[in-house]
Amino acid sequence: MKNLFLLFYILITMFFTSCKEKQTLKVAGSETMNSMMRYLGSEYEKSHSAISVSVDGGGSESGIDRLRKGEIDMAVSSRDLNQSEFDDLKKTGNLEKVRIAYDGVALVVNPKNSVTKLNLEQTSAIFSGKIKNWKELGGENQPILVVIRNDKSGTQDYFVNHILRKKDLGAKEFELSKSNVFIATAKVVKDNSEMANFIQENPSAIGYMGMGSAIVDNKDKIKTLDYARNAKDEFVTPSIRNVYDRKYKLARELFMIYKTDQGDKIDAFVSFLTSEEGQKAVLQSGYLRASLPEVEVSGEGVK
Repeated sequence: MKNLFLLFYILITMFFTSCKEKQTLKVAGSETMNSMMRYLGSEYEKSHSAISVSVDGGGSESGIDRLRKGEIDMAVSSRDLNQSEFDDLKKTGNLEKVRIAYDGVALVVNPKNSVTKLNLEQTSAIFSGKIKNWKELGGENQPILVVIRNDKSGTQDYFVNHILRKKDLGAKEFELSKSNVFIATAKVVKDNSEMANFIQENPSAIGYMGMGSAIVDNKDKIKTLDYARNAKDEFVTPSIRNVYDRKYKLARELFMIYKTDQGDKIDAFVSFLTSEEGQKAVLQSGYLRASLPEVEVSGEGVK
């Protein structure tokens, strides 16, 4: 009996000791990167039992702000830092910014919508309110209901510049379109899940979200549209392969941003994310890896 009590005591002690020693690594920011970071965190925890990776959304701007305030260990952003953010973060310590993946931005509609493709000019006209009915695009005689993200979203920042203000059509067009704004009646949602649910419930709605979220997390709720910059160009489906081959033109870099003086906990996680193992996990989560796959070189050549 004494041996049983001793064994029980040892097991309980080991349990509480392991719980006490476990550290939490806090990550927050881009909603686009949320599902990817949750997956990467769970993969990391499999080989690092002393670490628990906590992932929150809130948008790229929110993550950057929380990193500045010291509330999290790492911010993830679907856009680059602007100069003001960079200067503010530098005041709080040395910074590191690393690209960990690429993502496409997908135009999304209700699965019942008969429209299957849009070019940049059409998309800009829809979201600025110049095109207001689906029949103008070959669809049903239904008013278009525009859905957008809030202004803390890195996806929104990308969409405003590259689509709404036509940056991808060149500097001249970008300058002429700088006054373009979203239609005043646009529905504003906080994250991709809310956008997908709204579009699922509203057949005439259109929105946009990170490609990974569209084709992995919400594929049963929404339909993605093929896209081309110009009406005469080939219309391309948003997919990992098409982003990788640079055929799908609505694509952007995804970053992690952190302070360099936080010790081994951060360094080990960053090493994992940029390693071959981590980059394979990025691909498995529905995003495009930031680095080319490693190849094995033998005496007979590259395998």
